[in-house]
Amino acid sequence: MPVIFISRGTMSGVHLLVDYLHSQTGIRCISREDLEKDVNEHGEIAVRVLEKLAKAPLAYDQFSELRWPYMVLMRKALLEEICHDNIVYHGYSSHLLLPAFRHFVRVRIEAPLEMRVTMTMQRLSCDEEKAREYITNADDHRVKWARFMYAHDIRNTMLYDLMLNLDRVNLKAACGILECIMSEKDFQATPESQAEIERLYLATKIEESLVTDPRTTALEIHAEVRNDRIHLTGPYIEDSELTTIMEVVHTVSGPTNVRYHPGYASKFEMNRHSRTRKHEP
Repeated sequence: MPVIFISRGTMSGVHLLVDYLHSQTGIRCISREDLEKDVNEHGEIAVRVLEKLAKAPLAYDQFSELRWPYMVLMRKALLEEICHDNIVYHGYSSHLLLPAFRHFVRVRIEAPLEMRVTMTMQRLSCDEEKAREYITNADDHRVKWARFMYAHDIRNTMLYDLMLNLDRVNLKAACGILECIMSEKDFQATPESQAEIERLYLATKIEESLVTDPRTTALEIHAEVRNDRIHLTGPYIEDSELTTIMEVVHTVSGPTNVRYHPGYASKFEMNRHSRTRKHEP
């Protein structure tokens, strides 16, 4: 079965839709908030990156120091949940952390403003003016979040395979549409798409080991698994640092062939000290 990613707007009724879908199909459902519990076990990264977001346009380096570890840890937590497919994930834009694999279905849920205002008034026990202000601020925040974290505008319809407007589609109908998609042959997992997930999961586990090890946490290093080899791409580094990186990576990968490709200067390392020696593996 496929993995359904639902991108939700502020007070758009997605929780009601997900609860209804679960009651009808028994499909497992997880949220962005569930994943952030795991991410925050590593020094409250999810909390701190959110705090830095407001100042990101003026202090991007400080935001960037947390952005990469947050993305890695969120991707790891997400992959652990979806590796067996047959799941619904709902959040703001975390689906952008992953490629559009065959058995991934990206859905955007929209709702009319008046519906969102009414729901906000009920949930927050506030008047209409406060509800509208809350929705405006929250929507702006989510657009900014996706722009700074993933370099995408979540309002771009090309980021989704399906958009549902709850103004015209009720919960029962929306659930029926998703059930129909879940049964479609074109969206079923295949051995090839599962293998892609497994390769990405290994690469992300390696990145996680690097961002959580005090010796390498300041280096933004990307990992990719292809042709039974692990490829690392990161900044130009000293020999001693490469030795440390390989040591950390091998704790995850075992005696696999690993190659390091120096290609850029880490955004936040450049501000700490300059690196002049280049290592060519």
